[in-house]
Amino acid sequence: MSIIKYSRTLSQRFGHFGTWFLENQRRNLVGIFSIFVFIALAATVLVTITPRPSNLPSTALNTPVPFGTLNKTASLTKSVFNKNNGVLELHYTVADGAVSNQNLVDISKINFTAKADHGGNQVTGRVVPTSNNTIVIQFKNLSKNFNAVILTAHDTSINTAIVDAPKNVGSTSSASKKTGGSTNSTSGKFIVNRDKVANSNNLKFSTQKELALTETDAKISAQQTLIDQNTDAIVEYQKAIDQQESTIKKYQKALAQSNDSDTQTSIENARESITQTRTQISDAQANIQRAKSSINDYKKTKKQIQEDQTILPKPTNL
Repeated sequence: MSIIKYSRTLSQRFGHFGTWFLENQRRNLVGIFSIFVFIALAATVLVTITPRPSNLPSTALNTPVPFGTLNKTASLTKSVFNKNNGVLELHYTVADGAVSNQNLVDISKINFTAKADHGGNQVTGRVVPTSNNTIVIQFKNLSKNFNAVILTAHDTSINTAIVDAPKNVGSTSSASKKTGGSTNSTSGKFIVNRDKVANSNNLKFSTQKELALTETDAKISAQQTLIDQNTDAIVEYQKAIDQQESTIKKYQKALAQSNDSDTQTSIENARESITQTRTQISDAQANIQRAKSSINDYKKTKKQIQEDQTILPKPTNL
C-alpha cells in the first residue's frame, strides 16, 4: 500500500515539474543553453592554456636511432627532470656500426640541436660529452609544465663514399647531385614528452667533471654486473655437466646389459652436450676477463677525470 502511495506522490511531483517547466520554458531553455556554452568555453580555455605532452609518441629508452650517413646510432638511456629548478638531463650512448669497437666513437664530431615545446623564455641547454661514447644533454630553467623536448643528433664526419670528384666537365652535374645528396642523412630525431620523464628533486645542473665521474661509475657497475652474471652462468654450466656425466654413467650401465644402438646414441649426444657446455664455460670466462680489463681501464679513466687530466671535448651550447 505504501508503494502505491509513494508512486502517486512521485508522479504528482513529476507532473508539477512538467507544469513548471512548460510555464517557464523560455527561461529554462536559455539557462540550459548557457550552461552548455559555458562548458564549451571552459573546455576550450583549458585545452589552450594547460600544457600537455605532445601528440607525438616519446622515443623509447635504449632504442638505437640511426643518424648521419656513417651507420652511427644514438640511444636515449636515461631522462630525469627536476621540476623545482627546471633541470632536465638526457643521457645518450652513441655507437658506430662501421667499426667493431663500439666503445670508441669520435665524440667531437657528434652534436645535437634541440627545441622545447612550451619550455619557457629562460630555458638554456648544452651538450656535455662524458666519455668516448656517451653524451649528456642538459637543460636549465625549463618550465615545469613543458610539453616536450625534441632533439636531433648530427654527425659532422665526412663520408667520402658520397663525395665524387668529376673526371671531366660533362660529369660535373651528376657529381654535384651525388654530393648534394649527402645532406639527406638519417634524421636521428628524439622526442621526449614530459609524462615519460623520471622526476627527481635532487637533480642539479652538474659540471662536466661530475657527469663524467657518474658515467664512469655506472660503467664500472655495469661491468661488475656482467662479471656476476657470467660467474653465475659458469656455476649453472658446471651443474649441467655434472648432470650429463651422471646420465652417461646410467646409460653405460644399461649398455652393459644390452647393445641397444639408441642407448649408444644417447651417450654420444650427452658427450656432445658436455663439449658444448665446456665451450660456453670458456666463453663466459673470457667475458669475465674482458670485463675485469674494462674495469681497470675505467678506473684509470676515473683517476684522470678526478685529476682534471681528461681529454674529453668541452661542453657546447645548444
